[in-house]
Amino acid sequence: MNQTAPAKSQSLWSPLVNPVFRWLWLATLASNIGSWMHDAGAGWLITSLTDSAVVVALMQTATSLPAFFILLPSGALSDIFDRRLYLMVANIGMAIVAVTIAVLTLTHLITAWSLLTLTLLLGAGMAMIMPTWQGIIPEVVQRSEMQNAIGLNTLGMNMSRVIGALIAGQILRLSGSGVVFVCNALSFLFIIVVLWKWKRVPPPVTLPPEKFLSAVRTGLRFAWHSPALKATIIRSVGFYFFACVMWALLPLIARDLLKGDSTTFSNLYAAISTGAIISGFLQPTLRKFMNTDQLLTAAALVFGCGISLTALVPVHMLALLTLALCGAAWITVMTCAQMSAQTALPAWVRSRGIAIFQMFFMGSLAIGPVVWGSVTELSSIRAALLTAAVGVVVATLYTRRWPVSGNALLDHTPSGHWEKPEPVLDVRHEQGPVMISVRYQVGNGQIPAFLSEMRLLGHVRRRDGATFWQVFEDAASPGLFVETYVLNTWLDHLRQHERITRHDAQIQARILDLLVTGTAPVVNRYISPL
Repeated sequence: MNQTAPAKSQSLWSPLVNPVFRWLWLATLASNIGSWMHDAGAGWLITSLTDSAVVVALMQTATSLPAFFILLPSGALSDIFDRRLYLMVANIGMAIVAVTIAVLTLTHLITAWSLLTLTLLLGAGMAMIMPTWQGIIPEVVQRSEMQNAIGLNTLGMNMSRVIGALIAGQILRLSGSGVVFVCNALSFLFIIVVLWKWKRVPPPVTLPPEKFLSAVRTGLRFAWHSPALKATIIRSVGFYFFACVMWALLPLIARDLLKGDSTTFSNLYAAISTGAIISGFLQPTLRKFMNTDQLLTAAALVFGCGISLTALVPVHMLALLTLALCGAAWITVMTCAQMSAQTALPAWVRSRGIAIFQMFFMGSLAIGPVVWGSVTELSSIRAALLTAAVGVVVATLYTRRWPVSGNALLDHTPSGHWEKPEPVLDVRHEQGPVMISVRYQVGNGQIPAFLSEMRLLGHVRRRDGATFWQVFEDAASPGLFVETYVLNTWLDHLRQHERITRHDAQIQARILDLLVTGTAPVVNRYISPL
């Protein structure tokens, strides 16, 4: 398959001109149809295997909980190894688990706890591939097409949810959950074949790959020192911890609140996805009038109103409309959050950064259902839905103090403006620690602005590998500052030269403007000989 990226276009469908993206998108669509069929089949089957609301809600937890523990290691492995082979192995493993679920169900050996356990394994497989799928988007599309590509992925996910729910609903009515699980197992074949045929061209590298534990630590350090990524995580958790009540209690909404059957359940499932699809088509128009932060706030208000009406007026036709609104709000937040995370991350740490973002996202979906299932058992479905409705609005309004609209303006293209260090000593890659000192002579009256910019530069240094960073002023010579930072190895210092971006270069350019005319930073590098 050719890997040529398409020209810039404003069409939502324009990324499909790219054959690599097109085939990967179609394969993901087919696989997601099977996955949503499994969710629908398992969600309904669990209600016939147990009467416990907590156990029913644990089905959502089983899908989401593995992600909290697996996503970061998975993101690190994805950044280290070939992403195509990594995806193939993960999908083959998930196919084996799907076959096992189908066999146990068809032979009537499935139990509530075995279904939860095997769904947990499928959730683990999904956690392994989630950051990798997100990480390959910038490999196959231009940056100008990335928002459309993410929108198409989100649209495809919801199209597959509608198709999967409708097919699963008919199969559940005619043949039962076992056949649904067989269809899910078969859906993995297409994606495995597409991955097998994809001739991926890895991005060029000049340094050896990071070791696994070092890569994990680097990912965590980057996330901690990246204000843009942290803001995205906070905004997402503030919405999804409460909004997951919709999926966690959907089988009980259909069975107990609306007094329906499996057809009612599949109709509600499809209504949510239909709302999400409509929202996907409206995203380009909405973005002409609202920025990302405004979209997040509006979506929370819509979700709160929709889930409240579902609880207060339990009428089937009205529930289809209100849950469609909730689905539209859900996917609006998801699209905004994914785009915000993508634009907050440079290529070298993209899978790990996305993994950390998704770790908190999936953690919300894992913990939330336990909370809402418990509230339901202690009180009622209606009380759980109304509590979550209030919570999602309050949390979203509170987290507005962490804006994410500016993430799209960040330029993570490597700047290459640092000269490669040429030590006189014979320095090994693994030698360290390394201490860097940079001396600045700051102009009169410029010290407050200088310190403000240095705080930003400190985030850059620590984000890109520094384990220690500080700025010191000469007590005997006001305006003379020394910046000092430490890295574990010489190789870590070389990696900093690859990781510095054009956005970071702008910070350094502003610092240079604040120095005494005719002076420049003086850099010294020290390495431990021990």
